[in-house]
Amino acid sequence: MLQEAITRVRILDVNPFAVELFEATRKEELLRSLSSVFLPETSAIFLEELVTIWEGGRRFGSDVALRTLSGRRIDVLFTITFDGARCERAYVTILDISKRKASERRFEAVDKIAKAIASNLDLDYIVQTVTDAATELTGAKFGAFFYNLTDPEGERYTLYTLSGVPREAFANFQLPRNTAIFDPTFHGLGVVRSGNIRVDPRYGKSAPYYGMPKGHLPVVSYLAVPVTSHSGEVHGGLFFGHDEPDVFTAEAEETVISIAAHAAIAIDNAQLFRAKEREVSERRQAERAAQQLAAIVESSEDAILSMDLNGVIASWNAGAERLYGYADEEVIGRPVTLLIPADRLGEELDILAQIRAGDRVDHFETVRRRKDGALIPVSLRISPIYDDAGLIIGASKIARDVSERKQAEQQKDLLIQEMAHRVKNLFTVSSSVVTLSARSAKSAEELASAVGARLASLARAHALTLPRLGGAEAAEGSATLKELLGTLLSPYAGDTDQGQRVTIQGDDLWVSRSAITGLALVVHEFATNAAKYGALSTDRGQLDIECIDHGQTLELVWTERGGPTVEETETEGFGTKLGKLTLEKQFRGEIIRIWNPEGLILRMIVPKDRLQQE
Repeated sequence: MLQEAITRVRILDVNPFAVELFEATRKEELLRSLSSVFLPETSAIFLEELVTIWEGGRRFGSDVALRTLSGRRIDVLFTITFDGARCERAYVTILDISKRKASERRFEAVDKIAKAIASNLDLDYIVQTVTDAATELTGAKFGAFFYNLTDPEGERYTLYTLSGVPREAFANFQLPRNTAIFDPTFHGLGVVRSGNIRVDPRYGKSAPYYGMPKGHLPVVSYLAVPVTSHSGEVHGGLFFGHDEPDVFTAEAEETVISIAAHAAIAIDNAQLFRAKEREVSERRQAERAAQQLAAIVESSEDAILSMDLNGVIASWNAGAERLYGYADEEVIGRPVTLLIPADRLGEELDILAQIRAGDRVDHFETVRRRKDGALIPVSLRISPIYDDAGLIIGASKIARDVSERKQAEQQKDLLIQEMAHRVKNLFTVSSSVVTLSARSAKSAEELASAVGARLASLARAHALTLPRLGGAEAAEGSATLKELLGTLLSPYAGDTDQGQRVTIQGDDLWVSRSAITGLALVVHEFATNAAKYGALSTDRGQLDIECIDHGQTLELVWTERGGPTVEETETEGFGTKLGKLTLEKQFRGEIIRIWNPEGLILRMIVPKDRLQQE
């Protein structure tokens, strides 16, 4: 049921910010694909919205996870404001609260390595340039830059760049761990240079390979230099190898140390630049969010104002002007007590005390005064306002007019009372039907059939007593005579070879709900007798009903034809007795039977005021 309710939600429009947020190319694309932005866990929010509507709420807000049309997950602040008497419309605001990854194009490198790493802030380019240049300058067969990574299994190096060999050359091997050979580089303790690493006393001491694994690039000459920032943080290491011994000289070592120092500075700069990019991006995002928030506040249907800690109004939106009747120039700089009735001034002192303590006030229902002096019920939400230093400097107030909700609650209470009254009456009638049916029933099956048929007829008639949504006020809780007859006789409707099986003709008038139940019981009993013994018991039988308005009275002429031959009898069954009793006692009417051999004729005469009396 919840999924069905979700699918029936129709989005009418979105603004350009929503198109951008969900990574759509055009508004139409987002409207067409909006259902795809909801994640499975988003369903709980729809359930909370439905609960909010059920409880009479007009506004709902929550943090929720969504996804863009490209599949990227985002966290948003989701606020929905319901509009319309039945909450048939809603306005939704979505604020992105997830940090965007800042990624800018890196600067183009220059041909000289020193200039490249001094001026370029593209970390990938810097590292690759450093690795390529150092590999060439040292005469290594291959070079690599590994950066530090610590995971639950300990410290290790993760391959960042390669030079001289394809990356696949390392694809089948575990990444190097912090072994005795790698320890000086991992911790920035110094350079490791070996003319033949295989005879180094530190080589071959660590599991699982105790040396180089099978298929590894042949390494004899080995040079490893840590890349350490000025702060002492080890970014990673430059590693070089050759399959011949004694390739790396002291001069080569000094060259790589110099390159590593420049690389550390360049990496620091690149990281600082990335951090600055994130800061700028987040600041721009915050500025955009602030602009969006300002637009939302100004266009909100709710009354939104801000005030300082002394209760002096500092800002005032259009919603506040609509609710309270004051223009912004009339209230800005004046105390908020202007809006508070004299007997509720103490509330504001309590609110300011909570704000100074850093607490929020949610859904506080009270009464406020308009410019014209009228009092209106409102629901308040008050939140502290902080400055850049985190100090509380004021409060924001959101006020929502809850007059309609209060009226709806009163209407709901009236409807509940009305429903209780009707249910009580139906139980009383049902009890009477069961009792009277039991007197004439010859078996349990006959009793069940009789009671079931009579209660079904009462149920159809009772449905006519319910208010008709969208109808005229005078017609609520009533039905027309023909409408009632058509409903009760609908099980017998159809066609015969002689024409329609049931026809209803003549005058029409409305019947009050207090008369519907009794009249339905009478018609049901006559129809039941016709179905058992009369015209409605055969395929060719027909029933004609004519309604005649005589001014003070209404006459119903019930004519059966095409059924079994009618013979007069003095015996009256229970149904006949029940119908006659109801007609005489409740409606002060009379019934006349005409035993026509072609079919029974009933004439029911009832005072009109008994049919239309509430």
